[in-house]
Amino acid sequence: MNGSNRRTIPVTCATHGGTPGYTNLVISKRDGNIQLDPHADGSCVIILDETGARALCDALQQWLG
Repeated sequence: MNGSNRRTIPVTCATHGGTPGYTNLVISKRDGNIQLDPHADGSCVIILDETGARALCDALQQWLG
C-alpha cells in the first residue's frame, strides 16, 4: 500500500486503558473507503464509505474549529 494512503496516530483507548497516547490507530484508504483499525491488529476494522468519511470530517472540523 502506498505510504500516502496510510497513517498511524497515537491515541488512548478508553475501554482497555493503558498509557495515554500509547494505542495506535491505523487509518488507511482502500478501494475508495476509509478504514479505521483501532489497536492496529485487525481485530476490529471500521469501514467508512465516502458519505460516512465526509460526515466524520465535517464533525471533526466543527468540533476543532
